[in-house]
Amino acid sequence: MDQPATLAWKYAASLIRVEDLPMVAAHLLAAGHDSPSLRDLAGRSRHEHPADIRELFGHTMEELGIQIPDDETAERCLLHHMATRLSAGVLSPMDAAARVWQGIETVTDPERTLVAAVGLEYQLDFMSREEVRAWENAVRRAAKTLSATAFPRAQ
Repeated sequence: MDQPATLAWKYAASLIRVEDLPMVAAHLLAAGHDSPSLRDLAGRSRHEHPADIRELFGHTMEELGIQIPDDETAERCLLHHMATRLSAGVLSPMDAAARVWQGIETVTDPERTLVAAVGLEYQLDFMSREEVRAWENAVRRAAKTLSATAFPRAQ
């Protein structure tokens, strides 16, 4: 189970659906986290009104001392997460390219380098095998550099 801060950015990046938050809360409780709102959220149904669940999740994160990041920070967290997975060999350069969008707000040079390296993906159909391998290696190098940097923090 992910830590609360990871869940906060994953939620903000739309990797966790609102209707899944009660089960996420139950897993947090099972992992030893606790707060009044967390217990309340864990007892809710996935079919309750989404606005109520979102509000309760916000209270839960607040009680746990976690700030839910804004969209830009959540996107940057996702970029760092993908870089880490790519560096570990869990994610392929092609899979990463399918998830990285050129409009993402980058702040650091390693973030910009990864986005730029992935940006050539749309040309892969016109590249030779050697050029594709070079592109994959460039993406992996950029991901390794980015994964060695600190994750963004909510402001």
